[in-house]
Amino acid sequence: MAVRTIIVDDEQPAREELRFLLSRYPDFEVIDMCDNAYEALSKILSEDPDVVFFDIEMPEFSGIQLADALRGTKDPPVIVFVTAYSEYAVKAFEVDAVDYLVKPISEERFNKTIARIRFRVRGRKGGKLDMILGEGRDGIVLLKIEEIICFCIENRKITIETPRGKFSCKNYTLKTLEAKLRDKHFFRAHKDYLINLRHVRKLIPWFKGRYVIQMDNGEKLPLSPHRQKAFRDMISL
Repeated sequence: MAVRTIIVDDEQPAREELRFLLSRYPDFEVIDMCDNAYEALSKILSEDPDVVFFDIEMPEFSGIQLADALRGTKDPPVIVFVTAYSEYAVKAFEVDAVDYLVKPISEERFNKTIARIRFRVRGRKGGKLDMILGEGRDGIVLLKIEEIICFCIENRKITIETPRGKFSCKNYTLKTLEAKLRDKHFFRAHKDYLINLRHVRKLIPWFKGRYVIQMDNGEKLPLSPHRQKAFRDMISL
């Protein structure tokens, strides 16, 4: 199987150089390249790569901070730091990086990195979407899927509702989330709502044969008439 790889660097020439180096190894597949840590974290959580190559110094927050955030996720990817600076090496290995490459990278040195990656990736289980990136007033947070009450569309943007507040969600559509979270007990109750069935309190009769769903935070959400049977079938499981 291919070693699925994401490259993160705020400079395009650096990203392209890494992609070129990796192209020499048939078992490595670059599935995405990101120019900032925010986009990278979202992609990593959704795409579940086997390995991520990080630059250290990037806008918003550093590669070290990004790697540290990933340590709290289930089955995090293998991390390799690529930088022009050597003074971060100790910090890099403190966040469990498999290697630390200083530019310019020699072919011989890169071969050793590839060998280390292959060893660490061997036996790694492919994961599902277990955490998601949310943005609130105090910045970016990692949210566990099970704590999410629902995703909803507000002002044409996706909002995540949780017991600790609301967060904006980028880089996803409700359709994409519905597909990724089907095995996590999420249900598309309405075109604007994807709900977590584990947070449903009760089904309340409304009018003209319609119903609303009361969540455990007290919020009442609409249930589309054509989704009523599917909802009852899901709840009865």
